[in-house]
Amino acid sequence: MSVSASLLPGLTDQMPSTAKSANGSSSSGGNSLQSLNSSDFIQFLITELQNQDPMNPTSSDAMLQQLSEIGQLQSSTNLDTDLTGMVQQNQVSAASSMLGKQVQGTDQNSNAVQGIVSAVNVTTNGVNLSLTNGSTVSLANVTSITSAPVTTSGSGSTAGATTPTSSGSGSTGS
Repeated sequence: MSVSASLLPGLTDQMPSTAKSANGSSSSGGNSLQSLNSSDFIQFLITELQNQDPMNPTSSDAMLQQLSEIGQLQSSTNLDTDLTGMVQQNQVSAASSMLGKQVQGTDQNSNAVQGIVSAVNVTTNGVNLSLTNGSTVSLANVTSITSAPVTTSGSGSTAGATTPTSSGSGSTGS
């Protein structure tokens, strides 16, 4: 369904070149009307009014329907932008909960990587996790999350460890 063709018949030759394909229909890669915005549609309406047949003018109902569809397009675009932002915020929140955890996944070259998450980075490609071993894994490519292994420090003490007591009288005489 071509919105511009149904809204503005005969005006595809006046569409912005970014929105026209070789056959003159509106197209932008895989998604038609991707590059059009509300100001383009307003310009089309003005052009339609300037070029309409005076013996058969556009009805006010048709103009109102076109304006309503422009409003719906703008609302849809705004909703898409808002939802994209919310998804990214949710991903950052999920990724930040992985800080200090051991993760397994694949890097951008599909190589298996694992390590402890040291940082969360937001790029144009999405949310990425930086690992302590220098690797980077996209949040979407994480396959496993576990608690980081407990390591002991060089002094020999461990967190939460208890020292054995003598089994004699229960008192060590210190």
